[in-house]
Amino acid sequence: MAGGTVTMEFGKEDIKIVMCLWNFFKNEKWDEARALLSDEFEAVWPQSKEVMDANGFIEVNKNYPGRHKIRVLDVNNEYDKWEHRTKVITQTHVKSEMPDGKNLEFYAISFFEVEEEKILSLVEYWAETYPAPDWRKQWVKKSE
Repeated sequence: MAGGTVTMEFGKEDIKIVMCLWNFFKNEKWDEARALLSDEFEAVWPQSKEVMDANGFIEVNKNYPGRHKIRVLDVNNEYDKWEHRTKVITQTHVKSEMPDGKNLEFYAISFFEVEEEKILSLVEYWAETYPAPDWRKQWVKKSE
């Protein structure tokens, strides 16, 4: 238990909050999603160097030009008993149908901080899928 963190039963409710957020995004329930975010919420997308407050984050997602199919692949948490804050990490797979007919497929790793039943912050990394290069096929197997 280094640094005051516990990864047992603590934080289970916070995992539910994050999973509700993903469900609201999937079903385009923007007001419900916004209600899960703290008024101090901040989202950071390091790859594009963008930072959003709660309202901006909802508007960006609400006005996304494509339609997402979101599947949560994994979720983990760590509860900091000194800070009374939970870190929830999700891995998602997203397929997005764009208005121009293109289909995008990508994975996201999302780092949430949840405190007092509200999502306080989010840092997300997005990675598009791509075919594996031929030069390394002799050493690897294909995953699903």
